[in-house]
Amino acid sequence: MKKRLLSLALALTMLLTSASAAFADVSDAKLSQTASVLSALGIMQGVGGDRFDPNSELTRAQFCKLAVTALGVDDVSAFRSYTIFPDVKSSHWAAPYINAAVRHAELKKLSIIRGYADGNFGPDKTVNFGEACTMLLRMLAYTEEDVGPFWPSDYIAKAKSLGLTDDVSITDSKTAVKRADAAQMLLNTLGVKQKDGDLLLKKVASGVVENSILLATSETNSKLRAGEALFFENSDVQTRATIGSLDQSMVGLSGTVIFDKDNDSVAIGIVPNHNKVETVTVQSIGPDGIKTEKETIRPDRDTLLYTGETSTPKKLSEAWADVPAGSKLQLFYNSYGQLSLIAYLPTTTVSANANSFVYGLQTSANIPNNFTIVKNGVTIDRTGVKKYDVVTLDPTNKQALVSDTRLSGRYDKGEPTFSYPQRVSMFGTDYTISDNAAKTFADLKLDDYITLLFDAAGGVVAAYPKNTVSAEMQGVVTNIKDSEVTILLTNGLTIKPKCEGEKLSSLNGYFVSVGSSSNGKAYLTRIALNSKQPGSWTVESGKLGDRTVSPKVRIYEEVLSGSPLNAISLSDIHLSSIPSSDIRYTVADNSGSITNIILGDVTGESWVYGMGNIISDYSKPDEDVWKNMSAEEQRQYKNDHETYKYAVTNWKDGQSVVDTFPVISLYSGAGSGPIGVPKGYSTEIANSSFSTLPLSLIDTVGIDAFEGSTGVRTKDGYFELADDIGVYVSARKEFISLSSAKINYKDFRLYANKSLSDGGKIRVIMAS
Repeated sequence: MKKRLLSLALALTMLLTSASAAFADVSDAKLSQTASVLSALGIMQGVGGDRFDPNSELTRAQFCKLAVTALGVDDVSAFRSYTIFPDVKSSHWAAPYINAAVRHAELKKLSIIRGYADGNFGPDKTVNFGEACTMLLRMLAYTEEDVGPFWPSDYIAKAKSLGLTDDVSITDSKTAVKRADAAQMLLNTLGVKQKDGDLLLKKVASGVVENSILLATSETNSKLRAGEALFFENSDVQTRATIGSLDQSMVGLSGTVIFDKDNDSVAIGIVPNHNKVETVTVQSIGPDGIKTEKETIRPDRDTLLYTGETSTPKKLSEAWADVPAGSKLQLFYNSYGQLSLIAYLPTTTVSANANSFVYGLQTSANIPNNFTIVKNGVTIDRTGVKKYDVVTLDPTNKQALVSDTRLSGRYDKGEPTFSYPQRVSMFGTDYTISDNAAKTFADLKLDDYITLLFDAAGGVVAAYPKNTVSAEMQGVVTNIKDSEVTILLTNGLTIKPKCEGEKLSSLNGYFVSVGSSSNGKAYLTRIALNSKQPGSWTVESGKLGDRTVSPKVRIYEEVLSGSPLNAISLSDIHLSSIPSSDIRYTVADNSGSITNIILGDVTGESWVYGMGNIISDYSKPDEDVWKNMSAEEQRQYKNDHETYKYAVTNWKDGQSVVDTFPVISLYSGAGSGPIGVPKGYSTEIANSSFSTLPLSLIDTVGIDAFEGSTGVRTKDGYFELADDIGVYVSARKEFISLSSAKINYKDFRLYANKSLSDGGKIRVIMAS
């Protein structure tokens, strides 16, 4: 296998902001991008006047300058005032570069250049192919002993074997090297490791990250700001600042991230490597394999899958349902040929998307007959595309991505002008408006009630009066801070409106509808969970009754009647089917696909499990006043001013912690001991109601009943242990690790959330 990390043929797909129209005399896109890369690295600039002069033949002096600069030496002022070769006087423009190649402390040992037998260098002679290959090999620290005694044939052969001449058509050693050829050879060489094993590219960048994959730019992911890009590096995802916005054609490249020489926190781009990358079209996908048009691929189920839905990749076994049928997946292999990442990388752009249009109008474009239509992750037919849906055509994947995402409310702010805005604000959230979308604001005014239409990538495409088209404004309250409420709408948008009304805290964690008041504030109304699609949910087939469940479905659990909702993911559900009795509420898009589901206590994971304790307190009046009150008056005062907190000592992230929940009132059964508290209750503001789940004592066992850290044998049978379970020690009033408890204690009381037949797990262990 060749020891290179980039070839020009692939590296040419790298674009910088300045590369979009870098050189007027370069019509070949690949060469234009290559020249821009070298220019950004400070190695090879144009010749002035937006010209690169690709067909001009290079001189030996010019090639020498390129070699010295590519080795990271850009300050040659110390080598300007003397002469080494008789025909390169100190006044020659290239003298400092030629002298540096001979005398620079780091370069002289490489012997990049040598003069002719007569002692001259020949700076103005054209450099030929054999000479160029020789200089490039010496830049990589290869000597005659490494290459062979026959010049130039051995040097050309070695250069070819390392990939230095890839995509260069020259074969004759005496052929003059043109600037276009030199650019290709230089960029190939930068990606090759020197003989000592270090990447030559590191000499012209402040840093590099090898074996990376560009997952998204600000043009393909609305969560990224301009000048940011998302990279997969060492099994993790990193958001990095970039010079400008990297072109979206780079998305999906595997290679080496390079950083600006003057700023090690800014990425210039990614230089592709030779690792294998495959693109496949999904017919169906499951935890055990991916069926394509040609074959069924069976990756290890622990293979990482990136879908853009979360900031980090998940295991294939956990995230396969996030990939819709008909989509294209990219399979990335490492240098050993092993599959390292599967990525679903939608290619829609966010702003000024010329391929997006509002459907069903006289001016609307058509969806090509050979395009697959996908809406909220579900493949649909044309009858599922409704008027005022936003369609984004993706010619690369031959898909029409349809969005019914809308936001209706009062038009709060439009800048710099509300009739042609670049930014608008609704419900406390700002949105960027492209030029195309701005045109649809021409007849709208501030304080009008309007509806924004969004494309599949989250960009605003158009605005209309609310009486023309409106949105279903409902969602889950996820946070309350003073009068600002954060709401995740059922269409996936998050808004943060200023709200009016008392007791907003009583809505935290609950399902609400959102309305707009004339004063610019929002009002919220709690929704009763009494509407759902009939039938059970067959999870693997993605059917709830006769409806299709979107792979991007948002799922919540309401574990006790009236308790807050807790968001869970599809991968948290380990049941093959969920009966209708465990389904509380469903929301469908306008084509009938289920996009939101509220369940009962299906997973057992929407609880804080631990040891509960009621803490009551009240503030006394002034001491003199208190003393003058009778015992009955003091008792009444205490009752009137008493406040409650419910403290839950639990094991979290490897340590014992106490979560304290302020409450206005406790239900009658709340008590101390091993309990579960529904997730979603606030630890910062008073909860208007509060409920708990007492855990059941299953058995008391010894150390020998445990099977590692995953299960335990009881009188009722084998119970699974909750993940990363801790052990409560009453004497210490805290949790310790299970491994530590086994060393120090003999008897263990086991508490479960449900019976074994109902899928219960051991959630709390007490040691004595």
